[in-house]
Amino acid sequence: MPLKKISLLFWLSCTLCGAAVADTVLVKVGSGQVTEQQLEKAMNAAPFASQFPAMDEKDQAYLRGDMLMRLARSEALYQEAVALGKTETQAYKQEMSNFRTSLLAQRYLAHLRDQISVPGKLESQLKGNLKNNTDALAAARASYIARQFKALKEKRIAELKQQARIKTYFERLDKNAKADTVLAEATGYTIRYADLVPPQSGANADPQQIKNRVNEWLELMVLARAAVAEGINVEEQMADYGHYLSIKMLLAKQEQQWIPDDKTLLDYFRKHPDIGYVPERRQIGQLVAASKEQAEALRRRILAGESLFKLAAEYSIDPYGREHAGDMGWLQEGSGFDAVEQALKKLPDNQVSDVIQTPKGWHLVMIVDRKPAEHKEFAAIKDRIKQALIAEKMTAYLEQVMTKYPLDWQIQDHI
Repeated sequence: MPLKKISLLFWLSCTLCGAAVADTVLVKVGSGQVTEQQLEKAMNAAPFASQFPAMDEKDQAYLRGDMLMRLARSEALYQEAVALGKTETQAYKQEMSNFRTSLLAQRYLAHLRDQISVPGKLESQLKGNLKNNTDALAAARASYIARQFKALKEKRIAELKQQARIKTYFERLDKNAKADTVLAEATGYTIRYADLVPPQSGANADPQQIKNRVNEWLELMVLARAAVAEGINVEEQMADYGHYLSIKMLLAKQEQQWIPDDKTLLDYFRKHPDIGYVPERRQIGQLVAASKEQAEALRRRILAGESLFKLAAEYSIDPYGREHAGDMGWLQEGSGFDAVEQALKKLPDNQVSDVIQTPKGWHLVMIVDRKPAEHKEFAAIKDRIKQALIAEKMTAYLEQVMTKYPLDWQIQDHI
């Protein structure tokens, strides 16, 4: 790994662990940038966030560096989407408007729920009845709040609808409604047939479904307006969603160009027949011992009739294997250590292997069941072929975009 990359990862591991994160620019991307706050936000939202504090510094630094590069690529794609006019399309604007309405409505309902609390008298009664059962007390509180929230929500929506002076014209659905047919009106708000059934869809929409959607949108609309009146601000979330949506639209267009029809996928499949190969899958039992002597002794006990799985639950030094009593689940051929894979290739079902050494310890393995390898036909793996082709095209496309919006690292002064 280049020295600069190592220094970058080390700096990231050292500077972003404090309680407060400055809004310092880490890298400029074309006319945009990625800041420390953006990186920290992405790290906190990542699937590994809960395990991150327990990782060693090297792994933490690698994940931070990888996330920073992801954010930089995302920023470059966003700028490309803007340059190509994706944020000026009617589809983009309509989706953003719908998202804003839904988000504001959601935030207003959360605001309503926050206003509900368990009365002191009832709280004392619940504590007396439930003693020290904290789980039951929490459930009782939640049940009370849910009931009160349902009633408060229905009452507030009814009030807001009345204030909005809503009128519906569902009878127009029976008269060959056209795109500009108005189905509902409120103060400063109109819902037309085309808002619910896009003209290009060519579908005969069910009138009852349209009525339900109109009522849902009227409810969202009045809640969103109430949120605005309360001063609820969703601009940060809107900016994030706009960033995501523009990239999504950009890549959707690219995918259409890369894969205009099924013939493209079929041609790719014929050039890459191995994509249809599904390796053998095996249900594995495993015990990992701390020494060769212990592994050999445990193997003799298994050959004498004891269960590998019971012994794994007691002796295995592999945390997962010990917790699951040696049951490693279904594993794909080639997914383990080379030494283990070599042993599995010639191991009959339900027979314990010889002792196998790996960096993790001394292994005893057993195949409980297996699903043979197979070659799948085109129709069965069309989605897999599509993803493989997209991944191949995406690599080259990202390089092209990153060339247009080059990275300018701003952290060298900190290293």
